[in-house]
Amino acid sequence: FLADDIEVIVVNDAGQSLPEAAWHDSKRVRLLNTQRRERSVARNAGAAVATGRYLWFLDDDDWILPGALDNFRALSSRAGNAAWLYGGIRVIDEVGEVLGEVNSPLNGNCFAQILGGAWVPIQASIVRSDIFFDVGGYNPLICGTEDLDLCKRIAGKGTFANTSATVACLFRGGTWETSTDYLRAAEDVRWSRDQILEEPDSFKRIRASLGNDPNAHFWFGRVVRVFLSTISFNLRRKRFFSTASRFSFTIATVVLAGWRVFSKDFWRGVKAEHVPDSLHFISQAYEQRTMRSED
Repeated sequence: FLADDIEVIVVNDAGQSLPEAAWHDSKRVRLLNTQRRERSVARNAGAAVATGRYLWFLDDDDWILPGALDNFRALSSRAGNAAWLYGGIRVIDEVGEVLGEVNSPLNGNCFAQILGGAWVPIQASIVRSDIFFDVGGYNPLICGTEDLDLCKRIAGKGTFANTSATVACLFRGGTWETSTDYLRAAEDVRWSRDQILEEPDSFKRIRASLGNDPNAHFWFGRVVRVFLSTISFNLRRKRFFSTASRFSFTIATVVLAGWRVFSKDFWRGVKAEHVPDSLHFISQAYEQRTMRSED
């Protein structure tokens, strides 16, 4: 049963009517039809009619765990000013096997960490609605990595708060299907990252987020990698002023890192394709187990 202060908005973007179900008659549920406008538009439409302080975005193959709402209420009471509140996510396959759990314990200003690839899954997060609209909601030009883009833009303006509780489940496995074009998704990530770095004071916020991080060696390396990727991104587009700007910030990051550039963690951050404790490694481990079982 849902608490009295929770509303449910179901956005159907399938382009056809949903099968009849008992919940259609619930006064607590509002159904919107967006007629195949893609995920960002559908989610923005749902957010536009929501009336609550927080927004929680779930797809039809995600679900929340018992006690999740209580955990978020407790977290909100401790960190009411945070723009993004989140907990752990459990990844489950079609037979109910737990493939892994992830919960990156990030709090406060974690702009550099989010830019650097730290995974804060939208399915295990609630977002303050005023901040969501302040950054413009989901970008309709991005399809497939729109949640990562939103997370980065909000990290550039607000703070994060974490609960150690696992609050939601994410479905993956052999029968999982997605409409995401991963070839386009990689380019969307690069474009999104470059747009965010164009924002005034972005480097100042990056520097502040690295200040007290116990893993600063690694994250300085990740920031260098981010700037290096935007250098190549802008060079390919012959945007030479932006290229020069990104190069100068790369040098500035190395200078700020100081003696950390001689550490293994710094170079691990520069070289790594993915950050530890991300969905990539859970999916990779699942694929390897599947291949071994087939052999």
